[in-house]
Amino acid sequence: MNFRTDIKRRGRDCLGEERSSRFVAECQRSDLVARRLAAIVDNSDDAIIGKDLNGIISSWNKGAERIFGYSAEEMLGRSITRLIPPDHQAEEEEILSRIKRGERYVNFDTIRVTKDGRQLHVSLTISPIKDANGYVVGASKIARDITERKLAEKALDEARKKLKRLMPSARTCWKASGPPDPRLRESTV
Repeated sequence: MNFRTDIKRRGRDCLGEERSSRFVAECQRSDLVARRLAAIVDNSDDAIIGKDLNGIISSWNKGAERIFGYSAEEMLGRSITRLIPPDHQAEEEEILSRIKRGERYVNFDTIRVTKDGRQLHVSLTISPIKDANGYVVGASKIARDITERKLAEKALDEARKKLKRLMPSARTCWKASGPPDPRLRESTV
């Protein structure tokens, strides 16, 4: 028995049948939107993780598998603290406290741990998940691996420090013979 047959059996007229067609079309559109959204989440390079208000993981995308090394089967139903190093555990309490108040975290840089024990620098965006009545029931967490960026920042910082240590010697040489290139000025170094 389909929806239209059920309406006719209840004595509805064509108007009821027309409404059911619109209802079916709307359901199909909603289904399409949901499938597209699921594909976006599933194919993201970022880890997208859902958790409840106790920090128990309820969803885990392929990006999370790539970044952290755990399969969805290994993480669903487990605590998010499995990914947090011991010296960062207090962060999760603060995150959950803010989420329960409906607040968001945006671009929160921290450290997380992979399945093989490596520590990663990650940037987190954490948002509350609300039910149909507007009550916070969990959190979505997007984690982006920024380890390479942090290593590049560290190398750049070390190069700047080295240059700063070498500058007095370079200035002494420049005073004696002039800068190797007249466009170089002390203010740019």
